[in-house]
Amino acid sequence: MIKFTLLLSIYLYYVIWLLLPIFDLDGSLWLFPLPSKYAALLPIVLLLVGTLIVGTFLGVLLLKAQKGPRMMSNT
Repeated sequence: MIKFTLLLSIYLYYVIWLLLPIFDLDGSLWLFPLPSKYAALLPIVLLLVGTLIVGTFLGVLLLKAQKGPRMMSNT
């Protein structure tokens, strides 16, 4: 129940932060110190970083799998 409450509060904070420019409150509330443009850029950056990490991991796995049979066939 604590996890649900924490995730719900984080989600509500993010949604309110994202909607601040609609109500002309951007920059006027001390609870939201950064401009709302960062609320829009945050998921994009996280998605790009996550894709980069997963792609790198899969690339390393493919390179290791490709090296394995070559080394065995040469011996």
